[in-house]
Amino acid sequence: MKKFVALLTASVMMASMTVCAAGSPTAAAVVASSSPAYASEGFHAAADQQAAAERGMSAGEYYNNAVVETPGLASAMPVGQGGKIMINGVATNLTATLSKAVQAVVTSANAQAAALGGTLLNVVKIDFPGANYNVATINFYVKGLAEGKKVVAKQYVNGAWVDVEVVEVRADHVVLNLKNSGAVAFVELP
Repeated sequence: MKKFVALLTASVMMASMTVCAAGSPTAAAVVASSSPAYASEGFHAAADQQAAAERGMSAGEYYNNAVVETPGLASAMPVGQGGKIMINGVATNLTATLSKAVQAVVTSANAQAAALGGTLLNVVKIDFPGANYNVATINFYVKGLAEGKKVVAKQYVNGAWVDVEVVEVRADHVVLNLKNSGAVAFVELP
């Protein structure tokens, strides 16, 4: 009888341990709970997240040096740097830094597009860190721009929109000659 009670007690203990045991978290749950906040937004480092925030960009925009969504512009075409930059007619390894334009500049660019009878495709702020130039020829990648479209560009300089020389327009690309850093508006004309 003692053996029977001992075996019964042991089996009850084993059964209750199995029923009462908590489930083990998955590896993904452990990694997610230990990941820093910047990683959940797609950034590799907190410094990248901060730099992107200063330029008003998401992780995807920051790492691709592109502006996909623009505040105040419902259907913006994504714009990125589409190739090498020529400074004063000489090919370089420079990279332009793109960022989002502020809401007031986008509103003003919309008014410029309407005055031209066109459609604002996007507005991007462009900087050439460390470049000393008179003319920077830059190839912008404008995702979704069809072959044969007529595009004009305006740049916001000292509170006014000035014409920018459009060198070439082809499928998904607009090449401009820029004389300044600042916001550039891409306008498609009918």
